[in-house]
Amino acid sequence: MSSSLCRLARAYARMGQTIASSMELGVSKSRLLGIGLEYADFREYQEGDDAKYIDWALSARSVDANRGDYKLYTKVFHVEQLKKTVYVIDLSNSMLIEDKLAAEAYIASLTLELSHRLLDRVDLVLMGGKVEVYRGLRGREAIRVIENTLCREIEIGGVQSITALSSILRVLIGKNTQLVLITDYAHDPEEYIVLGKLRRATGTPILVYLVVYKWEVEKPVDRAFLVLVDSENPLSYTGDLDELYRAVKTHVVYVKSILAKSRVNHLEVVGLMDATAKTVRIIDLYLKTRERQVIQTPGS
Repeated sequence: MSSSLCRLARAYARMGQTIASSMELGVSKSRLLGIGLEYADFREYQEGDDAKYIDWALSARSVDANRGDYKLYTKVFHVEQLKKTVYVIDLSNSMLIEDKLAAEAYIASLTLELSHRLLDRVDLVLMGGKVEVYRGLRGREAIRVIENTLCREIEIGGVQSITALSSILRVLIGKNTQLVLITDYAHDPEEYIVLGKLRRATGTPILVYLVVYKWEVEKPVDRAFLVLVDSENPLSYTGDLDELYRAVKTHVVYVKSILAKSRVNHLEVVGLMDATAKTVRIIDLYLKTRERQVIQTPGS
């Protein structure tokens, strides 16, 4: 990877982290998640309870007019539980095209900073020349690992499959865990089906960010005859441009339908500019997946 792309990836990683940091999201005051407490019920006030949670309106209605006494009632809350996120970052050959790695770094840093501020634990899986697993990290530690891996070109490239990761993911996934995968469409459809099977088997909410380069999914010219070489397999394609992009479109639509049918949350991001434009959607989908909500997205 060129030094310029390394600098670009590092810059957008820091940008994502900065934007997430500005959102005042965490276990204290937060515009997005309140105070981290969820109302559950009422019960009678007991010695030692925090007086600020007394419900004075309900307590006033408990007054016995004949006897002149009353009972104090306090609110009962569920404290938001801390979560664990398993991150899978695709660093294989197909992610080395143009600005895809920089967009991936931005999305990863944006969501990992949220994870850090929510005090979640992170298990990081880097899927490049070989599979590297880093366990028990905080969000910012995971960001540094990704940056260093990108800029030192450690285990970048190669060919990996989602299917081959399934046994590793089953070990990492546990209670209060979510799985976040940043990848692209360059996998056999069966590999996306594996994600649905994993979700059903473990009950784990899964979120997939699909990063693409514009000309991977859109024709750069109206008509042409071309020769393409697969970056991950010793295969080549010779043929008409329109025919090729019809096949690409069919594959993309099929992948999205697999993920939707499997109730796997997903979002397509077309390069860096689209990633920054979709910042709010990236964050919103991450937080909703964390709360185990399945989002039925009509389109990306």
